[in-house]
Amino acid sequence: MLHAIVALLFILTTVLSPASADAPIPVHSMAYATVDEKTFYIQGGNPDETGSNLSNQFYALDLTQPTWDTSSPPWRVLVTGAGARGAPKTSNHFMTVSEGGRFLVVWYANWLQGQGGRNSVASWASKYSIFTAQWFWQQEMSDAYHVDARVVRSGATDPATNLLYIPGGYQNESSMAIYDISPVIATTNLMSVVVASSGPMATPLANGPFSGFSAVWSDYRNSMLIYGGTYSVDNAVGAAQQQPVFADRIVEYKPLQGSWTTVETKGKSPGNLTRHCMVQAYGGRNLIVFGGSSSAGPTLVPQGDIYILDLVSMEWTQGKQADPSEFRARMACTVAGDNFIAWGGSNNMKTLDSTIIYDLSSKQWTNTFILKRASNPEAASHTGAIIGGCAAAVVVAGAAIGFVVYRHRKQRSLQGQTSRQKFQLQEQEVNKHGYDLDTARRNPHEPIDTLTVKGEPRNPVFIPSNMEHLFTSTYQARHPEYIPPVHFQGHRRTDPQYSNVPLQEPWRKPQGLAIPEHINEDEASQQQWVLQQ
Repeated sequence: MLHAIVALLFILTTVLSPASADAPIPVHSMAYATVDEKTFYIQGGNPDETGSNLSNQFYALDLTQPTWDTSSPPWRVLVTGAGARGAPKTSNHFMTVSEGGRFLVVWYANWLQGQGGRNSVASWASKYSIFTAQWFWQQEMSDAYHVDARVVRSGATDPATNLLYIPGGYQNESSMAIYDISPVIATTNLMSVVVASSGPMATPLANGPFSGFSAVWSDYRNSMLIYGGTYSVDNAVGAAQQQPVFADRIVEYKPLQGSWTTVETKGKSPGNLTRHCMVQAYGGRNLIVFGGSSSAGPTLVPQGDIYILDLVSMEWTQGKQADPSEFRARMACTVAGDNFIAWGGSNNMKTLDSTIIYDLSSKQWTNTFILKRASNPEAASHTGAIIGGCAAAVVVAGAAIGFVVYRHRKQRSLQGQTSRQKFQLQEQEVNKHGYDLDTARRNPHEPIDTLTVKGEPRNPVFIPSNMEHLFTSTYQARHPEYIPPVHFQGHRRTDPQYSNVPLQEPWRKPQGLAIPEHINEDEASQQQWVLQQ
């Protein structure tokens, strides 16, 4: 039944989707960005393997559809505008997401022909509103802060501060440009509100022009991560530049500390790469590197390998290599759930228009996009361990509770045994003697402090009613055979020291009653005469 539903959804999305009519033209070196794994944007690019026939196309790929085939991706054409309020016609640029996914900012450069045939570069930025579907401006930036179109550039935006970091984007590529792009939302004039500053880059990043790298913001590490690329070191003044040096490493920039570090990793890395694609997955816990070019002498050769870096263990894992016909560099890529998607690019012979998908959970290349969010294969691989751990925790908790209950019952049992032992000892002491109530003090207003016992042992269960106030201790109340008698006191007050003994009030002669003189003056005689009357 489930397979039938998936098949039906696939047919509906394939037949009804206008993707085939709105597919972008194949290009390489385009700008791209993804918003919340829901929409994948691509802009501009170069449709020619060589030459400068640039494009300003602007498309969005819907990543919320449950399923679709790579032969007909759900592309949607977006407005490009015109002139200063339009999408730039350029390549080798990049795009960032700002203001919580409300805006896209495209960073690019235009070549200017100078005197003596010497070229110079002018850096620009364009803003696009996702909600109003409008381009707002194209604004030139300061000469010191630039994005050089001679090389593929990349940058990353901290979503918490809205600060954009462009490695090699400041003063002859020796430092990093930092832009605060928050204020651009309320104005159409970029330079009057953007605060640009610079930050030093670590050696060897600052040794010379640094290009061909990929930079992403890691939500998991709260930092910018850079992989691959090349850097060059100039010889003496006037000498030819050295061959580019490839950087097979992860470099991390932490804005809070302002520090650059080379991150130590385990496992086989992607190797020397430039013009590759890098995106984060599973909430930033994984970093995916695909394709790119490696060196074969002076020639750059496109690649089709995919690598996943677990940012928790910092270990690389190599996935299945793509089909050789799909090897590419300078492409666009994104992630949605378990799907890694790459589009466009170049294989050094032609630009590619194909869309390819790698299933991160099955570790296989596939032609079908299936939306399965939050199914991290790394987490899935540990599901058994998690379940086992939970079961063990339940067992331990149950054992602990059982132990506590056992100790509680044992303590109660020991307390009961102790009480019975005390009662038995007291019983033995009492049964050694009888009771002489005549010698005991019976003043109800004073505690009984003397007791003369004599006679044969008596049954401890039977207690005379006139001696009940002598046996009110706790251990007797706990005796299993002791049953306290019921007393009916009525309204008579009782002695606070002995709750079962009525309080005897002092004798008072009745008012209006004359007692004859021959009656003795002692209270007992007078009481007797009054009762007889």
